[in-house]
Amino acid sequence: MKTIIILISLLPAFLIAQIDLPPASPFASWTHQLGFTQIDLSYSRPHMRGRKIFGALVPYNVIWRTGAGESTRIKFSEDIQIGGQPIQKGQYALYSIPGPDEWTIILNADATLHGDFGYDEKKDILRFKVKPTNSPTTHESFTIELIDFKSDYSAVLQLRWENTIINIPIVSNADSKIMAQIQENLMAQKVENAGLLYKGAQYYFFNKKDLNQALLWSEKAQLLAVDNFNYILLTTKILEGLKRYPDAIQSAEKALELAKKKDMVDESLQLEQMIAEWKITNKNK
Repeated sequence: MKTIIILISLLPAFLIAQIDLPPASPFASWTHQLGFTQIDLSYSRPHMRGRKIFGALVPYNVIWRTGAGESTRIKFSEDIQIGGQPIQKGQYALYSIPGPDEWTIILNADATLHGDFGYDEKKDILRFKVKPTNSPTTHESFTIELIDFKSDYSAVLQLRWENTIINIPIVSNADSKIMAQIQENLMAQKVENAGLLYKGAQYYFFNKKDLNQALLWSEKAQLLAVDNFNYILLTTKILEGLKRYPDAIQSAEKALELAKKKDMVDESLQLEQMIAEWKITNKNK
């Protein structure tokens, strides 16, 4: 009887005792803003753990969930371009078909599945091909990141695992929206506002658009706000971009005069160096 009582008293301890381990493929998510577009991505990150990955654990020429666990999900708050193709705003499952020389990237309308179980090709919204590149660095954990942000509001969605890197170009619609605003305000209505003219000129300059048009706007902004150092400096940089060095020197000297007046020591030193370099360049032409 005593033995039975002891066993019964120990039973709850056996039922309660457990060892918790973290998931083999931990969950990850991130949010990035690209231009005006918010991009949300969630996925699980499997590890190599000494295994051969592509062509083995992840077979070639077979649909892959592009992660582990639930399907990898990507969401765009606005219409966008991915892999050179337009995609409407919304949430999608990100699948892929890896290959030794080429991958197929897939966005599927059904983002509710566990991995690729129940995957329906008929629900694919788009497919496109990308070339894998070999990495000298071995990446233990599968990683998806948004990298290489550019001034035209484009970036790269990068997949890394083992020694394979996949780069997927993404372009937001910010440039078309900004250009539409510039067209409406500065070209159609010809608004004479120093701030707007400066923004238009600055956008054209940094994105290597029509520098002659950028110069017209920048010079007009200067006339409307003669005491603004940034406006004169932008005009100077545009003139340099046009390789109009005598005009760039003249504009830089005006900027230098204003910088000294405002006790802008660092800016004054930089301008003096620029002027000296341009005088040499102009002399050697």
